[in-house]
Amino acid sequence: MSKVRQFIEEQFLIEFDDTFPETSDLFKEGVMDSFGYIQLIRFLEKEFAIKFTEQEMTGGVMVSLAQIEAAVALKAANRPADRS
Repeated sequence: MSKVRQFIEEQFLIEFDDTFPETSDLFKEGVMDSFGYIQLIRFLEKEFAIKFTEQEMTGGVMVSLAQIEAAVALKAANRPADRS
């Protein structure tokens, strides 16, 4: 999941550390807005070959790096196997 962390740190010019843990709410901390959230979702869908439903995106579950990584891991684990 280092790709997710790297994307967020580079895109939003932050660094996760002791003073800004991975559980920090990116919206409440002013790091990410709705436009940035859409950019993040697009990156995650492309990078991990997953698709988020509108309900998943608007449910407010993915507000921290820890929650985002958990959601991506769950989606990736549950995606249909490639049948090519």
